[in-house]
Amino acid sequence: MMLLGKLGLDLFILSASLVGSYSMVPRPIPNWYAPQGYLAPLKVKLSLSKQSQTPISIVQIGDSHIQAGHITAPIRRTLQRAYGNAGRGWIGWYRLYGSNAPGDYRITSTGLGWQRQTLLKDDGSIPMGVGGYALRTKRGGAFSLSISSPLNPFSRMYLLRSASSNALSSFPPGQLRRGIFSVGAYVVDTLTWSSSHAEVTLTPQQGDGDEAVYAGCVLLSGKGGVLVHDIGINGTTYRHYAREDYIEQLALLEPELLIISLGTNDSYSYSFSMNSFRESLDRTIHLVQEALPRTKILLTTPPPSYFRQAHGGQHGRHRQSKASTVSYTFNDNARRVAAEIMRYAEANGLAAFDLYSAMGGEIGVEQWIQDGLIANDRVHYSVRGYERQGQLIAEALQAALGA
Repeated sequence: MMLLGKLGLDLFILSASLVGSYSMVPRPIPNWYAPQGYLAPLKVKLSLSKQSQTPISIVQIGDSHIQAGHITAPIRRTLQRAYGNAGRGWIGWYRLYGSNAPGDYRITSTGLGWQRQTLLKDDGSIPMGVGGYALRTKRGGAFSLSISSPLNPFSRMYLLRSASSNALSSFPPGQLRRGIFSVGAYVVDTLTWSSSHAEVTLTPQQGDGDEAVYAGCVLLSGKGGVLVHDIGINGTTYRHYAREDYIEQLALLEPELLIISLGTNDSYSYSFSMNSFRESLDRTIHLVQEALPRTKILLTTPPPSYFRQAHGGQHGRHRQSKASTVSYTFNDNARRVAAEIMRYAEANGLAAFDLYSAMGGEIGVEQWIQDGLIANDRVHYSVRGYERQGQLIAEALQAALGA
């Protein structure tokens, strides 16, 4: 049984007639494209989700722009304000392996260290999880995990573990139902509490599990509405996500809509190959359509970026080089990738939002720089910059839904 299948979901997905800058046909929503009626079933389901107490699941996957959570947050707020708050959704255990994570939740561990595999660095020793990573600790060892979500209290949690790992118990005590559904190597356990909590502690049950492999969790409010999951892995491209063993894990979240926000790292190379990019994009989409045939797909284009080059400085065998000046060259590959994504969406009947054009492209991003919305590397953005990007996506999506 899938995560939301336990609640009897029969999910639908977004479809709308949107506008993109790459079509000659005028469209009512700037920088958006979708086939006629693409969002209509999702709109109906969202409208009924509060009353039916049936959460609707939307997943956004991507790179470092997504891992920090700032782009997804406005999308989550906008949709939950309109259709109801079904919970925080996916909780990435990034900090357990020393990476960054969204600031609206916190997870800490005591007792044992954790070994990791990610989409970016994977030797195959641990099955890949839905969060784009998997964690392993010492079998039979004592450890505890603290999960805190002060802004989104929860009364239910889905926990992902390998089938041969011990289940986790909680404090305050919750009712544990062991997973009976498995996708790939993982099963989903359910913890339920009679009241909402902002923090719980998890510890492994005693058992005969022959490993200790975990992949993350999902927090639910126990109410109907929308779940918007953010899954990002720093440095990833379409090629990294184009894996059958990963894409099949997304079924655990039963997404009505899958938002794919990639392209920055794909385009960030002087030797960028459009043919290679097309192949990775096409393979990713085909894998999603095979594994999730009812899920609708929304592609977003990458934001504008620059190549950064350091000049001058001191050099020597025993001295670290220190650049005296830094120059930036606009990354025109991002524009080319944006145009290709919009073309691909229209050719293949997918939804797409042209974030690159919505931000003004090469000319418009200069204002973002002046406003302090882009980081010094001119690839990443400030918190306010990411939130503005997320708001642009949220407004287009809300307009397409007619909310």
